[in-house]
Amino acid sequence: MGTWDMGPFDNDGAGDLLAALRAGCFDIDDYCRHFDEEYLDADDAQAAIALAEVVAVARGLRPAPPQLDGIDAAAYTESLSPEQRGWILTTLRRAVAGSDTSELHELWAENGPEDLEAWRAPILRRVESLRDLS
Repeated sequence: MGTWDMGPFDNDGAGDLLAALRAGCFDIDDYCRHFDEEYLDADDAQAAIALAEVVAVARGLRPAPPQLDGIDAAAYTESLSPEQRGWILTTLRRAVAGSDTSELHELWAENGPEDLEAWRAPILRRVESLRDLS
């Protein structure tokens, strides 16, 4: 049984990403290679949203939540190449673009338009705030 909620760190995909970052074993290049070019499964979309939030915290766009305890968001973000940062933003956009590109979008859409919009709105704001990421 999976766990998921509206917050960027309130799901299994984000939890797995944060655990790997905390352990120092997250390799973004390996991670990027396993993504489907056309469709993000729910866990991958959740992780992409969480990764963008880590970058947002590092840039001072939001305060560090308790889920980031033990993670140096600034150091991690500094280690990313422009291509990797661009990939994060592109993948974040795909996660919320529509049900044809994201299983997570599809799952939220099944809950109705109010829930879908409540989930998408903060992520779309994050996309806008990170538009100069690459």
